[in-house]
Amino acid sequence: MPRPSIAAERREEILQAFETCALRKGLEATTLADVAEEAGLPRPLVRHFMGNRADMVSGLIERMMLRASDAIEQAITAAGDQREEDLLHVVLNTAFVDPITNRLMIQLWQQSWTDEGLRTQLEGVYRRCVEQIRDRLYPDATRSTFDSAYALTAMALGNAVFNQFNVRPSNEATLVQAGRVLAELPTTNAKRKRSR
Repeated sequence: MPRPSIAAERREEILQAFETCALRKGLEATTLADVAEEAGLPRPLVRHFMGNRADMVSGLIERMMLRASDAIEQAITAAGDQREEDLLHVVLNTAFVDPITNRLMIQLWQQSWTDEGLRTQLEGVYRRCVEQIRDRLYPDATRSTFDSAYALTAMALGNAVFNQFNVRPSNEATLVQAGRVLAELPTTNAKRKRSR
């Protein structure tokens, strides 16, 4: 496997520094000088590898999207060829659980109220989340399944927010059952009847 380029390594260092500063000081209060100091790099080098602050925000969003996408993919892959119920459990309980990403996303949401470009970027992030969940739960996609995947994504996001405040269902199976209804997936009994 080839060694990553210096540019890719520097970008990752800078994005990590930006993330650290944003968590410590807040996204809007973080400056290029803060990022340069955190990364241990001169400010012109930060600008050379990342561009301006808006470019760093875009890079951070892409980094968080890859992190979330990888987490969803790993969890679904770990579930293997299990029943839809197990896949629903994975989607509803692991899609949006990374606390660092969630803290940054809250700041990005706030900023997006006044920044149309940022709002458009976040729209793309969530659209990709819905599509990834759709593609994994409905691999045959013979009907319009975006709306069902949208409902599940919204439910998973809400579950993550509620969990942050320690509000959880008393019976997790109820969450999965509600997810099955939203996803319009067959119940286990209906599945058995079809296979006979």
